[in-house]
Amino acid sequence: MDYISVLHDSIKTSVTMKIFENINDSSLAHIFNSKLVKINLLLCKNMLNFDSNRLQNTAEEAYPIHNRPRGDDDINSVFFHQNQIKNGQNLEPIWIIVRDNQYILLDGAHRIVASYIENKTTLYSYIIYS
Repeated sequence: MDYISVLHDSIKTSVTMKIFENINDSSLAHIFNSKLVKINLLLCKNMLNFDSNRLQNTAEEAYPIHNRPRGDDDINSVFFHQNQIKNGQNLEPIWIIVRDNQYILLDGAHRIVASYIENKTTLYSYIIYS
């Protein structure tokens, strides 16, 4: 995963969720209204659109076979990020937008789950203030 891919996914998600009307508005907000911060992983439990039931001890518990929106890609993504953590690599920051004092996840669910499994207490996030 690289910064550009993650940024693209976040921009696309924010338009799909109708947070922004179009790619241009979303891109501008991502570029000019975001700030890189370290957040407490517990903040993710209160995000408007993150299923905190995904915070389990293993990838298989977080994404049981009957609840894998992306099929095996969900498990594989969590494993990939777990391996990055175990190898001392930095994860790409997740993307969050703050609207009406609510935190909305735009990109990074698998990184959140992997961080939780690996007993991390914080992770980096780009937070868009709108």
